[in-house]
Amino acid sequence: MDPFEHHLPTQVLFGENTLSRVGDVLLDDHERIVIVTDPQVAAQTPAIEYLRQTLGDRLVSVIEDTEENPGIESVERGAEVARAASANLILGVGGGSCLDAAKGIALLATGARALTDILDGAPFEGDPLPTICIPTTSGTGSEVTPYAVFTDRARGLKRGYANEKLFPIAAIVDPALTYSMPGELVVNTGMDVITHAIEAFLSTDATPPSDVLALEALEIAVAELGAAREADHAAMQRMAHASTVAGMAIARAGTILLHIMAYPLTVLHQVPHGRANAVLLPAFLEFMERKSTRPERVAKVIELFGRHGLTPAAFVSEQGIDARLSKCGVEEDELLGYAQQTIVKDDVRITPAPVGVEDIAKLYRAAF
Repeated sequence: MDPFEHHLPTQVLFGENTLSRVGDVLLDDHERIVIVTDPQVAAQTPAIEYLRQTLGDRLVSVIEDTEENPGIESVERGAEVARAASANLILGVGGGSCLDAAKGIALLATGARALTDILDGAPFEGDPLPTICIPTTSGTGSEVTPYAVFTDRARGLKRGYANEKLFPIAAIVDPALTYSMPGELVVNTGMDVITHAIEAFLSTDATPPSDVLALEALEIAVAELGAAREADHAAMQRMAHASTVAGMAIARAGTILLHIMAYPLTVLHQVPHGRANAVLLPAFLEFMERKSTRPERVAKVIELFGRHGLTPAAFVSEQGIDARLSKCGVEEDELLGYAQQTIVKDDVRITPAPVGVEDIAKLYRAAF
């Protein structure tokens, strides 16, 4: 058996109404806390008001203006707020955008160089501020990963950053905070869970523990997404579980070609991230059936959909998603440029198939 490493340093509290246990994961010296959230979370969930009352004087600032797909500039502004407040803990509350923004703010708040420099490969020295993440959607799993994704609007790119120091010290996963999600958001974030699980399982960096996590997340999400879309609370609880477990899987195995192919759809055409993944999923799995160096794993993924009498394409359609790029506002003459953006990303390296620019372009065209 091949050797492997598996380390997940984040303490996870999972369960309905677990938000009430926030005090259990705070240290005595966490006396200057900054919350990072967005206007929708502040208005539509009880979490922020509860935290205001619970944290009292320990809460020194609330950053409420996080945008979807957080931009480099807004993260840098948030870091200025945290520095001015002498923050010693960042509390991210919201969907993946809020959690990633919280990580970015924690990274820069200790006096690090500009975020663009770090994304361009400059070494990060020292330690970021500790973060605690409280997700209000069931999608990104960012609460248990060392990753954050930021939007470079000047270049029209989504840019990922990985650093073991970005693992949150704790995650509070309270499914009750997801109950206000509208059905479309449940689907969009749920498809992110499904593609995280698939990609972690197919990744050449997969390990035996990450395989167990990925398959559990995939089995749950395929079975429960339809009911969760209809606001079935039991199904939404299971989707929250699947999201965090899929996050644990990608924390070690990473994401592969599918995820980075979806980035241009989000940045240039405002297709929500999970939906962008779903649009490309059927064509991606067909490509992997033909090209994968680990075909038995692709067959296992397809078999899991088949247990519910569906192909991956039929499953995507059942969620109300049209798996055609032409329906996303994409023009065919854009596709080669997307492929050229994609081929340089590290995720290509751990994709178990020979992949060149023309392969990616053909995959895009197959989804067009």
